[in-house]
This record gives sequence, C-alpha cells and structure tokens, in this order.
Amino acid sequence: MVRREVVLTTVSTVIDGEDSARAASSTRERIMRATVECFREYGYEKSSMKKISARAGVSQALLHYHFDTKAKLFESTMANLAQTLFAAAAAKLPHGKSLRESLSEAADLLYTLFINNLDAVTFMVEFAAAANHNEFLRAAYISYRDTQRQELANMLRGIAGDRAPASLINETVHLVETGLLGMSMQRPFVSDEPSFRADFDAYFQTVTLRFIDKLESASGMNAAPL
Repeated sequence: MVRREVVLTTVSTVIDGEDSARAASSTRERIMRATVECFREYGYEKSSMKKISARAGVSQALLHYHFDTKAKLFESTMANLAQTLFAAAAAKLPHGKSLRESLSEAADLLYTLFINNLDAVTFMVEFAAAANHNEFLRAAYISYRDTQRQELANMLRGIAGDRAPASLINETVHLVETGLLGMSMQRPFVSDEPSFRADFDAYFQTVTLRFIDKLESASGMNAAPL
C-alpha cells in the first residue's frame, strides 16, 4: 500500500510539473504576442511594461518574473518571432519542382511571411530602429540578422542542392536580405498593395534569373533545363 501511494505521489508530482511548465509557456507566449501588438501600436519607447502586461492580461509582477527588463522581453519576442517564421518557411518549401518554379514559390513564401505580415514586419522595423540607440537590442538584432542569413542560405541550398557554390549562395542571400529589408521598411506605409507586390515580384524575378544564370555557368549545365 505504501509503495502504491509513493508511485501515485510521484506520478502526481510529474503531472503537476508538466502542467506548470505548460502554463508558464502559455503565459510567455501570451506576453510575447501582446508585445508584438504593443510594439506595432506604440513603438518601442512607448510600449511600457505596464501596457504590455495589461494587453497580455497578466500582472506586472508576473511579467517581470518571466522577463526582468523590457529589453530582454523584446529580445525574446524577436527570437520567438524569427523562430516561428523560419519554421513556417521550412515547412512550406516546395519539393519536386523545377529550380525556377521552386525559387518563385520560395519568393512568394518570403513575401507572405516576412513582408505582408504586418504585425511581424512592423515589429522588425521598430526593433531595428530601437537597436540604433540600445546596445543590448543592437546585439539582439545582429543575432537575428545572422540567423536570417543562415536560414536563407539553407533555403537556397535546399532548393538548388550541392551544385550551388557557396559564393553564389552568399551573394544571393545578401541580395534577398537587401530586398526584404528595403521592402519591409516600406510595407507599413503602403496603400497600393498590388503595385507594391508587383515591385517585389520584379525584384525577386531579377534575383532568381541571376541565380539560375550563375548556377548554370558554375555547373556547366547551360543545356540542361532548370
């Protein structure tokens, strides 16, 4: 009987621990969602911990328990947002199509996730602006930038395979990064979205054709359809 009670107590403790971990994770997610919303509405300077806690429906004490400073809260939110976007991109990458079709679909995916997602793009733009005046946020933004470059390189390698030289991957990543950064800065102020999207398509079509041409030259596959 004693052994059975010990086992039941142990199981109950494990379950309680798992429930607590899930509750804490849910609370952190809610706080980070509220952070994105406040950042979009008020910007970094005016997004106080008081406003964020009220938006998340938690006390300020609980907010500070999970994130002791506003800068660390924004750093965690940035990392979480990036992880979510890159995971979504990786899950939706095209497979079994021609190189041209795959690159086109990847560009469409980037537009949907990183440009036309107003909550995400506004947060990124505000974060970059705030990072100019805060060394902690600057380091966090550079970390995000480096992660984005690595994820974009992985995306290109996943599409083109081993035939793509590292130099071509790196060149294309910087072109894609330039396009994403420039268009994300403009997106919150755009009223004519179809024209804006046409500009995006034109830019990335140029990047795509350049990538294919250089890949053909590097691999000696000029006669092979890509």
